[in-house]
Amino acid sequence: MTHKKIRDQEVHAVNEGSRALEPKPEPRSTLTRVLLIGGLALFAILVWKSGPDLIGGLLLRVGWALPLVFLPHALVTALEASGWWFAFPQIGCPIKLIALLRFSVAAKAIQLVTPSISQAGELLKIHLLRVSGVSADVSIASVVAAKTTITLAELLFIGIGLAAVLSYVTIEPLLVMSLSIGILVMCLAVVGLLIWQRIGLFRPLVWASRRLGLLTTFLDRHEESLSSTDRMLREYLDERKRFYLSWLGYFLGWVAGAVEAWLFLSILGLPNDPLSALLVQAWLVLVTRLTAFVPANLGTHEAGTVMIFSFLGLTAHSAIAFALLRRVRQIVWIALGLAILAKVPRAQYSRLLGKSF
Repeated sequence: MTHKKIRDQEVHAVNEGSRALEPKPEPRSTLTRVLLIGGLALFAILVWKSGPDLIGGLLLRVGWALPLVFLPHALVTALEASGWWFAFPQIGCPIKLIALLRFSVAAKAIQLVTPSISQAGELLKIHLLRVSGVSADVSIASVVAAKTTITLAELLFIGIGLAAVLSYVTIEPLLVMSLSIGILVMCLAVVGLLIWQRIGLFRPLVWASRRLGLLTTFLDRHEESLSSTDRMLREYLDERKRFYLSWLGYFLGWVAGAVEAWLFLSILGLPNDPLSALLVQAWLVLVTRLTAFVPANLGTHEAGTVMIFSFLGLTAHSAIAFALLRRVRQIVWIALGLAILAKVPRAQYSRLLGKSF
């Protein structure tokens, strides 16, 4: 057998393994549709209660500054892409940074239009890496590592926001305890994920399947790829420089989100001290995570904005105006992400959307 034939067979085997590792599409969720309708209803009620004329008056103040609404998120996306770049194993990212940036925009678009709890954005990242020729083990390892570092960065950012709240005003001890317990649970989950990666992400699956005689055909074909992914994750955790750089990239991305909040407050003519912007951004990050089951956090994002603005002594219509600016920015970046995905055959990624809608 020629060397070319052997190589073709190896490439075919890796491609088959990656397709087997991709999660199968699930039936469309009626619950998700119900949540979407409920979110739309909540959104409409909040706009009606806050006063559409007052909201429109505030939005008219934006005027020439409207293009600034879209620019800060470019910095957020670039920092997130850098975090993913450093989440690749020791061999580094095998594709160009600009390609990784495009993939980040596309994955973020899918994440914004689906319940983030479905992790459709992460699955799409793996798929886009695979169609770019990156092996299955490297693709999965990079996405898992990136998910770990971005969660750690998010926890630190929320913790700083909570500390800022406590220094800002005195709030009910029960609320402080509830928020602290929530952050503690998230911290424990991340610690558990790190321990799981250290042991081997797929090792429990392999062990249980061998003992129970399940998935034997699958394991016979793909155990090597699964073991390779586990090895890469362990090596990545040992290579602390790349781990910390990935974490730093994502953390700066959250900070850039606070800068965006400050800019939105400024162009709306609202109190725009840095501490208020930090409080708003940290609170909305927490609201996004707590309502991850709602598609695009529709309605819940607006309700959370009204809550934090009320806490800061700002009006409900100013909160809705702020939230609508963020929605406008989201729509523009979602359109950009979908335009990037238009170059990928629809059948290859529509399954990810089908899991949620």
